[in-house]
Amino acid sequence: MTIGRSWLCLSALALLLAGCESQPKDRPLTSEVPEPPSFAPPPETCQAAAARFGLGLQATQALLQEMMQRAGAKTGRTVPATETASPQQDPARLNLQVEPTGRIVGAYCG
Repeated sequence: MTIGRSWLCLSALALLLAGCESQPKDRPLTSEVPEPPSFAPPPETCQAAAARFGLGLQATQALLQEMMQRAGAKTGRTVPATETASPQQDPARLNLQVEPTGRIVGAYCG
């Protein structure tokens, strides 16, 4: 009978210790909402996709200005279509790739 009694005591002790574990404290409900995180505004860069309407057209100063405005570019220029991108990049500049005939064949920012 001592083995049965020992087992009963151990079971009771285990239940007692399990009840002593600290319960996680719940946060009280409140109507206060923390401020949402603030994000820095994106840097001003051009979006070349907005200037694609001019592809295939003859390059003019007025068209360049319109494409710059739609792309959100601060500056713009035309470059020969065969020229590689210059190492001097400007994320706010719209570059129009132009064929020798003056037709716009590409637009990119940089």
